[in-house]
Amino acid sequence: MEHGSDMIRPTVAPRVVTVLFVVLFLTLTPASVEGDSEAAELHVISSHSHDGGAFTQGLEMHEGSLYESTGLYGHSSLREVDPASGEVLRQTQLEESLFGEGITVVGDTIVMLTWREEVALVFDIETFEVVGNHTYSGEGWGLCNDGTSLVMSNGTSELAFRDPEDFTVQSTLLVTLDGQQTNLLNELECVGGMIYANVWRSDLILAINSTSGAVEFTVDASQLAASESGPSKGVLNGIAYFAEHDAFLVTGKNWTTMHLVSFESGQEPVEDDDTDPESVTSATGSPPRAEVLSLAVWLGIPLTLFILFLWTSGTPGSPSRRRIHNPPATRASTEGDR
Repeated sequence: MEHGSDMIRPTVAPRVVTVLFVVLFLTLTPASVEGDSEAAELHVISSHSHDGGAFTQGLEMHEGSLYESTGLYGHSSLREVDPASGEVLRQTQLEESLFGEGITVVGDTIVMLTWREEVALVFDIETFEVVGNHTYSGEGWGLCNDGTSLVMSNGTSELAFRDPEDFTVQSTLLVTLDGQQTNLLNELECVGGMIYANVWRSDLILAINSTSGAVEFTVDASQLAASESGPSKGVLNGIAYFAEHDAFLVTGKNWTTMHLVSFESGQEPVEDDDTDPESVTSATGSPPRAEVLSLAVWLGIPLTLFILFLWTSGTPGSPSRRRIHNPPATRASTEGDR
């Protein structure tokens, strides 16, 4: 009898370890898949007049002034606009052979892309005179300045980070929405580690993590497009961060209205600086790691001890022990159950 008991006990430890592993695995596995984007709500703060003749390609706020680039051959321009009234304060026309695209401010200059001409024009911000240019390969769509690099789109799912001095490519970033590449990235705005992008022929605005390329949230701006009644209304395009209001100015091609809007995601901000970070629910909705580990310990250890008790409390002559010595069921008997 003692011999039979010794044969059974070596099987207890592996089984207990297996059970403990399963309990910890199930407890530590998050309920949601990290990286999935969420939909943020768009709130209109105010609406303002916009030149319905402007085929908007880029918007940029800088030190209280709003700069806008427009496109189309023979109609492309760089202009300064009063953000409150929409009045064009000054502008300069591009050559008829150039199709204007996105803009961004670099120091005391404004850099403007062109569509297929493979040249970026550099304007003096005070005089709007062309003081230089950069060349690049392929199409130019959107442009923004993250404080270190110029981020450029070309209508694909890839963003190029360029040197502000010579426009050489420093690195590239593939943009994905819920794990899938997303194309037609257009006008861009860089704010606080995020890249906000219009998507051509879409009413969506994407908030892109500038490190991973993953879209963290999307904004449906279809309500703005629906409210636009201009005769030549085009697609949503143009986004500029207005730091004074901590909000964004958005408009579209040939829209007669420009809107000041804010984006609100489902994640509640933590306003109390004294709040313990470990007590705050993560952005995915899963409990924080410390809470998960604590729960795993409180559930895992008692359950493991209970199972260990069940495996070791039986007598050597119990049915569960004798079953080990029973011959396995024959193939015929198991197949007969079907």
